[in-house]
Amino acid sequence: MIELIEYSDDMFDFILESNNINKPQVGFLKNSRLELLLNQSNYCKVAKFNGEPAGFLLCLPPNKVYDSPNYQWVAKHFKNFVYIDRISVFPKFQNEKIGSALYTDLIYFSALEGYDRILCEVNIKPENPGSIRFHKRFDFEECGSQFTEAGQLESYNYSVEVQYLCKELT
Repeated sequence: MIELIEYSDDMFDFILESNNINKPQVGFLKNSRLELLLNQSNYCKVAKFNGEPAGFLLCLPPNKVYDSPNYQWVAKHFKNFVYIDRISVFPKFQNEKIGSALYTDLIYFSALEGYDRILCEVNIKPENPGSIRFHKRFDFEECGSQFTEAGQLESYNYSVEVQYLCKELT
């Protein structure tokens, strides 16, 4: 059984571990960076599978001070959005519909809160074809791309190319 729980401070270590175990698909985080994201998030939930923490989803609204080139690209091109900064599922819980439960809840939350769209990025270098397939199942469509040289991001020590995806809610 999947249960979604609003973030609380006692989940911090789980989120950090879950995030960092899934690199390079999810960018590495230090404690201070995760604290910044949590303080600015408008959506952060942890998924439990049969009572055990299994994954999380963390999102940001527009107009936040965040030096992520991906967030900045989204903020430059769109208004009234929810930005999926990161989703992570522990490897042993993958293929248990954890991500689907989190995304279904996020779509409901975003529509209820009056957002026009949900945006995210998926790595295309290094490749992440599973994530692209997952997002297509939720009707996300490509809306841009960006290349970032190695050394420009704290979370990556290699070059990254991302494809931006958008799900319209209106």
